[in-house]
Amino acid sequence: MHIASGFLSPPVWGTMAAVSGAALAGSLVVARRHLDERRVPLMGVMGAFVFAAQMVNFPILPGTSGHLGGGFLLGILLGAPLGIISMACILAVQSLVYQDGGLEALGANIFVMGVVPCLLGAGVRRLWLRPQPGAIAYGLSLAGGILAVVGGATVVILLLGWSESLPRKVSLIQAIGVMDSIHLAIGIVEGVVSVAVVRFVLAARREAVVGVGDRVSGEETAA
Repeated sequence: MHIASGFLSPPVWGTMAAVSGAALAGSLVVARRHLDERRVPLMGVMGAFVFAAQMVNFPILPGTSGHLGGGFLLGILLGAPLGIISMACILAVQSLVYQDGGLEALGANIFVMGVVPCLLGAGVRRLWLRPQPGAIAYGLSLAGGILAVVGGATVVILLLGWSESLPRKVSLIQAIGVMDSIHLAIGIVEGVVSVAVVRFVLAARREAVVGVGDRVSGEETAA
């Protein structure tokens, strides 16, 4: 759901750049306190995975595209701060090197695909860090993956509407309906993939996910 160049008005992309910039700055401050060397390789591996997944996309409405997001998955495995930092790096490279997403729209893209889904993923992270995550973790992760994608798609349309960039014959409600109906299917895939990947990573390298910081069910874990 990258927003392309030229579709956001200066007040809109300026506002979103400020919001995402503040979120990224806060994430960097928190990351310096809690990052340990065991989680750095996981950031690189998951960043590469999400980067590759996002490169498979298709156009929907003018200025937008559909694809897997990955921010929700990063939020679960890395926590919100490291997830936001990783996604910001991914989107910056895509914009500067591959022209996938406009440079002036980078703040909006970081907010839609990084800040919001990473916070949602961090919300269910504690459930996965329990010794036995259970059906609740699976169910909420599936729902969270859908919400992250559909919610992000809705925000994209609202930003385009605010910028008066939607096609004249398409109303705001119609645009949201088209965008959300397509991204609902993508969101289901996102939720399923997130559950599968988190289960695999925790089984293979739990120590890379569980760090040092707070406590969950008597275990020391990282936020």
